[in-house]
Amino acid sequence: MNEKILGNFIAYKRRHANLADYDVPKRSRRTPGLTREEVAIMAHVSVDWLARIEQGRTGVSPSADALLDICHALHFDDSEIEYVFNLVHFMPPSELHTEVSSAAVALIDARVPAPAFIMNHQLTVIATNRSFDQLYGAWDEQEPLARNWVWRTFQSQYFRTNLSGWDLYAQYVTAVFRKIYSETPDADFLYQVYDVIKSDAVFAPVWASLQVSNFKTQHLMLQNPALGDLYLIENVLEIPGTNQFVVFEDPGDADTLAKLKQLN
Repeated sequence: MNEKILGNFIAYKRRHANLADYDVPKRSRRTPGLTREEVAIMAHVSVDWLARIEQGRTGVSPSADALLDICHALHFDDSEIEYVFNLVHFMPPSELHTEVSSAAVALIDARVPAPAFIMNHQLTVIATNRSFDQLYGAWDEQEPLARNWVWRTFQSQYFRTNLSGWDLYAQYVTAVFRKIYSETPDADFLYQVYDVIKSDAVFAPVWASLQVSNFKTQHLMLQNPALGDLYLIENVLEIPGTNQFVVFEDPGDADTLAKLKQLN
């Protein structure tokens, strides 16, 4: 941990805080910003301990919870929280955003005729475009568990039967799931997903072997009953500041593009 950089940042943000944003007395002040006492009260920490943090005392290390309380007391945004957590080598807390921005919806709608969708940080689908609905069905009408990307990979007979190399794709999904689960290991919902699929013959050995993966480009060959073979290239991007992911399944050849256009 770089105590000096962390302390300087917290002290600077405290001294430059806009008092209009805080429920503190608007009295005449000798120095601008918030006092240590005011921040300590809001963060539920001692003034002496906050002073030691700001001064960069060696060996004074805040816990993740205490650091987050200080961040909230000073009204840090997501990037500032991530920055201070990086300084102490902690993983910043992950908030589960439930609202999808209009810009994100416009992004996946513009991808038509390619299927595209948005997942939250627990890998549950929360928005889809028209092509996705026509190819896979209306997921938004399902319960959250049934809309989960991991759950569907293992529980959907359509994927198991019609996705060429389904077992390799399922192994990849398992490795991604382990990484996501590690970020919020106490999440009840993710345990529900795990509990349903833990005995699956493909899932179990990959999970036991501790494989971990980030999202990677996937080349999918999907057999659609109405359209025939579809070659799709799947890429996943994170939407900054939301802990949400947008997934594009772009046509990998002209034949697939022509078939997807038939859906629309």
